[in-house]
Amino acid sequence: MKSNLQLEKNEASFKIALTPEEWEAEIENAYNRTKGRYKVAGFRPGKAPRKFIEMHYGAGVFFDAAVDYCLNRVYREEINKHPELEVFGQPDVTFDKAGEGEAFAFTIKVTLYPEVKLGEYKGIKLPKIEYNVTDEDVENRIKAELTQSARSVSTDKPAELGNITVIDYVGTVDGVEFEGGKADNHELKLGSGAFIPGFEDGLVGAVKGEERDVKVKFPEDYHAENLKGKDAVFHVKVNDVLVEEVPELTEDWVKERGRYDSVEAFKAGIRSNLESAAADRQRNARIDAVMRQVTDNAECDIPEVIVNAEVDRMYHEFEHQMAAYGIKPEDYLKYSNSSVEQFRAERKEPATRNVKMRQVMRAIIKAEGLDVSEEEVKQKLRDPAVRAELEHVVHHNGGTVEEYAYNDMLTDKFFDLLLTANEFVLEESETKAEEKPVAKKPAAKKTTAKKATEDKKDGE
Repeated sequence: MKSNLQLEKNEASFKIALTPEEWEAEIENAYNRTKGRYKVAGFRPGKAPRKFIEMHYGAGVFFDAAVDYCLNRVYREEINKHPELEVFGQPDVTFDKAGEGEAFAFTIKVTLYPEVKLGEYKGIKLPKIEYNVTDEDVENRIKAELTQSARSVSTDKPAELGNITVIDYVGTVDGVEFEGGKADNHELKLGSGAFIPGFEDGLVGAVKGEERDVKVKFPEDYHAENLKGKDAVFHVKVNDVLVEEVPELTEDWVKERGRYDSVEAFKAGIRSNLESAAADRQRNARIDAVMRQVTDNAECDIPEVIVNAEVDRMYHEFEHQMAAYGIKPEDYLKYSNSSVEQFRAERKEPATRNVKMRQVMRAIIKAEGLDVSEEEVKQKLRDPAVRAELEHVVHHNGGTVEEYAYNDMLTDKFFDLLLTANEFVLEESETKAEEKPVAKKPAAKKTTAKKATEDKKDGE
């Protein structure tokens, strides 16, 4: 078999030609693998000689199967011969005119992931990003915890903004009730803005058992055409007024929650949790900042087909998010004065950046020789919580827990390298680092070196 590899920018072409003897072997292979499909009188299924099947079904009966088996086999063999090629997506095949001494010829063309020319990725000085936990942060979290434990209790005092009223109401326009303007025992928090302007303010000062008329005007942009701009009267009966009773921070309250045995232990636990969250946020923000800089420093020409595939991935993710709310993506985009075409156009730039970032990560991992040993993977999976989490991921996405554990650990090694090899220093003009979007770790998992061979075949 003749094989000729031709490389162009981000593209590889394998020109293949088989001799008559080699092509005959492919036909015979197709016969042996498919003969059970054909029924020939006088022979049990799978026992009919090739010539009898060809007589009954035509001389080219095995041609298509031979082509399929041949293409798949040759493609795998050629790719395995050239592990240096990072292939994206599926191959494109064209059939060529066989030359002298040839029986079958074709060309397999594949898109290649772009090569990266790394720029500076060590010794970079970046604005300092730091998140510290203050006493005020601790106090605010404690207040939030206490508020979450608040209970609503009935009161005979007049209703104030922030109180919950339990009401029956009937709305009328020109003395006529309208659809959707009536309810019983509806809980309404005054000041929440849940009702049209003026309604909630009209209940301030009301007491339990009181009935009153609340006059309002529907907004001009109200969703119901028949009510836009109309004056209305709601007859309201206040069945109850509820006030929020927030508990005090006491030893008994802490112990009732079951996690701590004293107020001091509770405060220490709150601070520890906040500091852990701040450390995670700081690490992720620094990763995001250094990855942006390292990506900007590198050079990489991304093929359009790869960018489009990344846009497809982003749109499918958007579809999944909308499906969780029972919304069609087309409807959401329409209501947002957008369209699928506009969505895709707006995602081209971030899609290009995503692909470039993953390629830069791959290149640095390769340049630094980062890897994770089998023993390290086994050690990670000895943690029952880690294994359970990864098994959940595998259940939804496929793969193996070992692959995900490997990817997690290699990603962490890569991020650790960037964070230790670069500096975050406070610039003179900078008084406080702005909080930046947190880098999403799952996206980074796709960039690991060990998965590159598999990823290049499925276009991620």
